[in-house]
Amino acid sequence: MNGCLCGLGLQHSDCDMSEEDIYRLPLNVYVIVLGIGMFIFMLSVVLKGAGKKLSLLGQPCAVCLEEFKTRDELGVCPCSHTFHKKCLLKWLEIRSVCPMCNKPIMRLHNAEAPRGAEGLQDPEEV
Repeated sequence: MNGCLCGLGLQHSDCDMSEEDIYRLPLNVYVIVLGIGMFIFMLSVVLKGAGKKLSLLGQPCAVCLEEFKTRDELGVCPCSHTFHKKCLLKWLEIRSVCPMCNKPIMRLHNAEAPRGAEGLQDPEEV
C-alpha cells in the first residue's frame, strides 16, 4: 500500500504512510469505490501533504482531456494511472480496464464497498 502516492508523482521515499494510516484518512481523501480497489484523492489534499507540486497538476485527464486542477477528485487505478474520478467511474461502467493501459481492474467478490481493511476478500477480474 505504500506505493499509492508514488503513482501521483511522488518518489517512493516520500511515501511514509502505512496501510493503517491510509485506511484512517477521511473518506473524501481516500475511498475504495465499489470494491474495485481504485483510490480517490482530492488533489489539493495530496498537494498539501506532499509539500510540493505533483506532476499531475496541469496535466490532462486521458478520458476527458481537461487539465487536472487543485480541487479535483482523482481516481487512481491499481496500475497508477490517474483520471478525474467522475471520468474514471463513467469509463468503468462500460469497460473494466484502465483507460490508458487496458489492464483489467480487479473487483472484490463482495458487491458492497468495504469501509476499511476488514471485509476485503480475494480479488477477481471483472
